[in-house]
Amino acid sequence: MTILLWLIKNTKTEIKIVLATLAVLIFLPIVSVVVVASSGVQLVGDALAALNPITHLVEIFDTEGNVIGEVELTTNWPTRGYISDEFGSEQQFRLDWGLGAHTGIDIANQNGLIGEPVTPFMTGTVLFVDQVDDSACGINVKLQHDFNITSTYCHLSSAVNIAPTTEVHPGDIIGYMGSTGASTGPHLHLTTAVYGIPINPRTFLVGEPEGSTVVVPTF
Repeated sequence: MTILLWLIKNTKTEIKIVLATLAVLIFLPIVSVVVVASSGVQLVGDALAALNPITHLVEIFDTEGNVIGEVELTTNWPTRGYISDEFGSEQQFRLDWGLGAHTGIDIANQNGLIGEPVTPFMTGTVLFVDQVDDSACGINVKLQHDFNITSTYCHLSSAVNIAPTTEVHPGDIIGYMGSTGASTGPHLHLTTAVYGIPINPRTFLVGEPEGSTVVVPTF
């Protein structure tokens, strides 16, 4: 800091202007992040993925607002159960745990049991399978889809050991619903993202998941 002040004091006006401009360019992204964080991720998400009301396709945008691809809506819910928490909600327990707004949707077993099979909501390739319960997401699987879309399946009781880059499809079992990580009961936390920014999974999904099939403990 002392060196910076010395430079400002002993440099010509033109150089001072250059230094000031550089400072603005350096700190502007930080300010932008704060503004985005304070307004929530919903607005950013809507700018990256949105349903076209005419074509009924989900358009995916790049960071300059250009459409880079389209994907079809799907009824391939990743597991069976009921929606116990929606995207963007801020329940008190989440705030108490320092988790912030909900970055996905939760699908819970109607009988409070683990073991419901989990499958990709759309075709993708495996990025990683995390078999260690040492994070808020717990045991989880993350997939890469077309157009910079990713999906993450959290709180699994166990995950299928699938090698990275393996292609998986709706119907392929990648794990089983559980309650690992920061969880209040058996459910699947599904996060979808574009360029790493959380997008409401309902942007890609239509309808509601089917009712739970697991009625007795399987694990």
